[in-house]
Amino acid sequence: MNLTNTNKLLAATLCLAASYSYADSERPLFSLTVSESGVQQTNNDGSLSQSTKSGSRILPIWGDAARAKGYDLPEPFGVSYGYMNLRQNVIVDQIGFIMPENPDTQKATKIVAGKTRERTESHMLKLDTWVMPFLNVYGVYGKTKGSSETNIENVIFAGMPMFKDIPFTLDFKGKTYGGGITLAGGYNQFFATLDANYTKTNLDIIDGGIKALIITPRIGYEFIFSPLVAGQGNTKIQIWTGAMYQDITQRFKGKVANINMPGVLGGFVGAILENDPEMSFDVKQHLAHKWNNTVGARFEITRNFNILSEVGFGNRNSFFISGEFRF
Repeated sequence: MNLTNTNKLLAATLCLAASYSYADSERPLFSLTVSESGVQQTNNDGSLSQSTKSGSRILPIWGDAARAKGYDLPEPFGVSYGYMNLRQNVIVDQIGFIMPENPDTQKATKIVAGKTRERTESHMLKLDTWVMPFLNVYGVYGKTKGSSETNIENVIFAGMPMFKDIPFTLDFKGKTYGGGITLAGGYNQFFATLDANYTKTNLDIIDGGIKALIITPRIGYEFIFSPLVAGQGNTKIQIWTGAMYQDITQRFKGKVANINMPGVLGGFVGAILENDPEMSFDVKQHLAHKWNNTVGARFEITRNFNILSEVGFGNRNSFFISGEFRF
């Protein structure tokens, strides 16, 4: 009865990490706008970029001074929509039951979980602003749905094995909200960013929420081309590589009655629920890996619109895509 729902947060945060002019996710997470911030823009022939620059604005602070030195800053405000599909392994350390009406049965029941694979899809809305040429602040809100597939290796009652090798799928959905910051800088057409965000996700199957801290460093290069749309600034393509770190709540509690458990395991638990309707679960787990690798690209069609995509691989598989409007 595994409740591994960390992926949804991940997705949310990847989206989070995804909208700093340069930004990720976020991922979560999360429209990665690879930070032009702090990068003196030049054309392929070495001349200064002829991007259409915004005039004097309140934000970012020190923006006028940066533009006076030849830096092509992104528009200060952004709105982006992102989609994340994520897969990762989770290790379940313990699955326990709390049975107020049947304490003896509680002590006598033990569930041993095996391999667990989690799949999630998230849709996220992100709002951001460049407070300073090198500092972006953002908030994120979205919805996630997914499933966790676990192989129940053994169900033991009163010291006797009752069921073995039972596939169990747990479906979940919920809402995620949070915020983060992105630090960005560059030299010539090279850039680097560091994104950190904190989110909370309320799921329909557990009490309380899941909290997640996501940290994503990236380094990349920007290519500059002639404008696709006259008067809308040079067309730009940024490519990067990086990594993602996740620190996510790994203990879940909730009512057993909120979980659909079909088959023999469902019948066993259902019989207990008839006499103990307040029966609840307590699951302890941890991520199989906290770090994974990422590669991504951003296509700036005009100064006001760009699309971005990032893929995660190695210890965790993910796909993220977003569209962003800046103004």
